[in-house]
Amino acid sequence: MMIKTSITKAFWIRRAGVFFVLLISLCNQSYSQDYFGSEADKVFQNIYQFKMLSADSMVKEQSPLMSDSALWNLLSAHVAWMEILAGNLDGDYWNKQFSTRIKKAKSNLKKAGVEGDDKLFKYIIVHAFKTRHELLNDNYLNAATDLNTCIDQISESFGREKDHEPFFLTSGLYYYFMAKAYDDYILMRPYLMFYPDGDREKGLKYLSSLTNSDNIFLENESNYFLMRIYYDLEEEYSLALKYAVHLVTANPTNLIYQLYHIKILREIDSVKSKFEETKYLKLIQDSKQLSKDQRDHFVRELSSEK
Repeated sequence: MMIKTSITKAFWIRRAGVFFVLLISLCNQSYSQDYFGSEADKVFQNIYQFKMLSADSMVKEQSPLMSDSALWNLLSAHVAWMEILAGNLDGDYWNKQFSTRIKKAKSNLKKAGVEGDDKLFKYIIVHAFKTRHELLNDNYLNAATDLNTCIDQISESFGREKDHEPFFLTSGLYYYFMAKAYDDYILMRPYLMFYPDGDREKGLKYLSSLTNSDNIFLENESNYFLMRIYYDLEEEYSLALKYAVHLVTANPTNLIYQLYHIKILREIDSVKSKFEETKYLKLIQDSKQLSKDQRDHFVRELSSEK
């Protein structure tokens, strides 16, 4: 993703290479709130309802007590990342907060003596986040290094999905996007030989298994990625709409979910899309969580092409 690009371009960074294809599949990964407790659950609810200022306030309140917690540092980075995607792509404040919290989370993990699935999952998240942020700043060598580490860690988690449910998300994304990269980028096939094989059907099956999860994070992320896959890559708009409806029904004030709901409707029902556009503009106008620049950003995104 480059500075001042659209959300679509920000999500599908430079689709011409496997680094970027795989990165995109991981960049919004995070961690299950089950490992945080009820306070973190509330932060997740604010994030998915797109109440970013409220989420940031809650994180800051807890941060002095959680400075040595990789979990809370990752949560803080997640809030900063969502602010970056919400029109603050070139803002120093949120980029600095993101970078600081990711580095702190990695340091926390290195100090932690406990090994296991949860720690491995958090390492995957750290390197996935770091990769995309390096790309945001055109640091391609650093991005490649972090992405290779991330893929190695995902490979280590294969076969452990039933023991640790979040691995269904990371494994599912890996399997789908590696298969997609192999099918779409012939020149990359020699490079792909160094990585575990992809499997499109397995990837989609793993993601689909989470869409009705009791876990708010896994439910939202699986539905979001399936919506994007069927909209951007498969171009099966009726399936994309299914996941979009699920997301906007559960999170009616999430501007990113609503935006893609409208984009999908444009492909299959122009009359309804116009109705939803009017509601969307009012939602932007009424939001007390957005700055003027962010409001302008989402209005522009509404008029942008696929």
